[in-house]
Amino acid sequence: MNIYLISGNDESQIRADAEKTALALAGPDPDPFVLEVFQEDDSGPTAALLHGLLRSLLSPPFLGGRKTVWLKHFSGFDSEGDKSSKAGVPAALRELTDLIRRGLPEDIALLMNGPGIDRRRALFKACEERGEVRFYNRPDPKSRTWRQDMAACIRAAAADKGVRLAHDVCDYFVDALGTDTSRIHCELEKLICYCGGPEAPITLADAQQVCVGKGEEMAWALGEMLGKRNLSEALRVVDVLLEQSKEGERNARSMLINAANFFRVALQLRVVMEEYRLNSPAALKRFVETIDAKTKQSLLADGMEFVEFHSYRAMMLAEQAGRYSPSEMIQAIRRLRDGLRRCMSSSISPRLALEDALFSIIGGRSRPIRYLG
Repeated sequence: MNIYLISGNDESQIRADAEKTALALAGPDPDPFVLEVFQEDDSGPTAALLHGLLRSLLSPPFLGGRKTVWLKHFSGFDSEGDKSSKAGVPAALRELTDLIRRGLPEDIALLMNGPGIDRRRALFKACEERGEVRFYNRPDPKSRTWRQDMAACIRAAAADKGVRLAHDVCDYFVDALGTDTSRIHCELEKLICYCGGPEAPITLADAQQVCVGKGEEMAWALGEMLGKRNLSEALRVVDVLLEQSKEGERNARSMLINAANFFRVALQLRVVMEEYRLNSPAALKRFVETIDAKTKQSLLADGMEFVEFHSYRAMMLAEQAGRYSPSEMIQAIRRLRDGLRRCMSSSISPRLALEDALFSIIGGRSRPIRYLG
């Protein structure tokens, strides 16, 4: 099997499965000759993007081996049947359909993901015939089975993380999240950190303690996106969180403050790791687990609040902090402070101030993790 199509109307699940599939096909940190990614920019889906994809599919892998070609987070599948379009996307999709029908060489894998593909159209049928199609639809709150459907989504996400959820915990998640599948990942990650890792048992009391509402969810999601240092993902998370909120400007200001707090704690971690010669996140985890009361109180007095975090959470934060140098973290705090001042003293919207700060902090590059040595 070398053709994979992932679609439906649930973008969060579509994206998650696509990322997992890309990892399985190309491995972690693949070079551009092993994984070629085609992703639209602010101009949206274009014929040029699809023609680049087609050229890649017709080119053999560099230096032999196998390559994966990924049409990533594509938003133009629903234009397949638009014959009046002048953008050329429908025609390019028809070319792609013809190529899939003929079959791809065994040393090339095609991965496509994005919402809105029509099961009645030729592209879907070609992928179904030649490859594997996966559909993810949001549970419909009007359906009598929405609770069972949402529970299935939660259990599948938990299984991917190596977590087993008891029935009462899963039921509580359904009550807390409703049909909002975009929150599943963050809530599970919070529980994993709170309980001490994916292998630790999770009780109903744990879930009730952690899954407490939008404010905490916002702070957690923000830390996750900053830790990944991925600009497109960061802007997507901002879109999701603010679009779901009735108090967008207020929440954008809160996100500026929470982002500054993320870097403040990350800087604390780096200072302590340097002082105690801790050369990896795992070493910090052991330090937090074995720290004596006197040292802990001394660090708390110095403002190092992370020593009261669960050791697993501290380790995850250390991994994220490794993507920034100390000087970058200090500069990030200053930029976020300036962004907050701008939206309070001028006519600039808090959301624009937040997005400007993210552009300057994260930029267009993903950084390798840098551990202290």
